[in-house]
Amino acid sequence: MIVFGNSYDQGLPRWLWLWFPPLLLLVIVPLKILAPTFYKVWIDGELGLIELATPGVAIAGVIVGFLLLRRPSLLPTRRIRTWVLMVSLGCVYFAGEELSWGQHLFGWSTPAYLEEVNDQEETNLHNISSWFDQKPRMLLELWVLIGGVVWPLLHRPGATTVGSDSYWFWPTIEALPSAALAILIRLPERLKSLFDIEQLPLELRFSEPQEYYFALFLFIYLASILRRASRTH
Repeated sequence: MIVFGNSYDQGLPRWLWLWFPPLLLLVIVPLKILAPTFYKVWIDGELGLIELATPGVAIAGVIVGFLLLRRPSLLPTRRIRTWVLMVSLGCVYFAGEELSWGQHLFGWSTPAYLEEVNDQEETNLHNISSWFDQKPRMLLELWVLIGGVVWPLLHRPGATTVGSDSYWFWPTIEALPSAALAILIRLPERLKSLFDIEQLPLELRFSEPQEYYFALFLFIYLASILRRASRTH
């Protein structure tokens, strides 16, 4: 049995947690450089690859969370079940907001009461107030950094008792690639702002792929819990 950080096993297939996360960047970066028009329409557009992949992965997280919650006996304590419910509801919110709760797919008109207060006149909450957007995003990024990057790298192998709440709560090494990419993808943009750089060699809307990696992190995190739960029953 290989132990990385607090991973007592490598339950998820390696292609999913290790090789799949960088795939998006390997697609979008060459297309941005070599085919900017194609990139603008089919990758970065309102119904482009990034905009659809993000809620798609978040919905996958919802499904995994449902599979865990429909069998409460899989999880050892009420606190962990409550936590899994919160993460699953977070995935619901994530997917719904990314799709403006279906408006981007079905094209309905924004209700008048939302149109007046929504910055982009869409059927969503995150364009209404920072309490529905920047602040939750900041908390999620902090969780991804601490739970997805710092914890798996620094946690002593075997220090967490198998079956304890900590064993279920903390992400395993399987969440590290998606978490690291979620943090690193915004680094060029932040360096640009910090050092007042006028133009980056490659300009992207870095927040959009970051949202994809947030969603992928949540999905892999829940999938790793489901895998461990299945193995203990």
